Amino acid sequence: MGVLGCPALAFGDNEPGLMFSAIRGQGTTMQSLSGGAAQSTKVVQPGDTERLRFVESVEASHGDQERQNAVAQAAGITQPSARMDSQAKYGALAAGEAALYLRLPSPKYPNYREKIWDHAAGAIVVEEAGGRVTDMHGKPLDFFSAAKMMDNRGVVVSNGPIHDAVLSAL
Repeated sequence: MGVLGCPALAFGDNEPGLMFSAIRGQGTTMQSLSGGAAQSTKVVQPGDTERLRFVESVEASHGDQERQNAVAQAAGITQPSARMDSQAKYGALAAGEAALYLRLPSPKYPNYREKIWDHAAGAIVVEEAGGRVTDMHGKPLDFFSAAKMMDNRGVVVSNGPIHDAVLSAL
């Protein structure tokens, strides 16, 4: 199970504040933090070129932005990235508002390992919406061995259909 509270996230003209929840085998829902009914969400489909974009961290030091742009283009994404903080990037993918989130190791910190709490809830939210989450070598993320994902390098989150092309580009 995973729950994301994204108080600043909004799509279109809606007011900010979204909550995503997912239970393995039961899908993902999205609900406004101001109330209302929860809606089932799905990742963007490959033909939806308006939403076929990628998201990355606002902070440049959190990844290899030059490489991330090159990989996204190799996977067929031509729109500029949307920059977001926190696990809101996972919410954007689960809601079908983006197709790819890359968190590639920064050249400044080549031995950095991701912390499980930065990715665990978001991973199930995207997977249950139909997406795919692995490290940059295609391995499942290890949320069980330690507080950091020591056996994983980078994070690749996609709508699913473009995942193999992203891994090949890496």
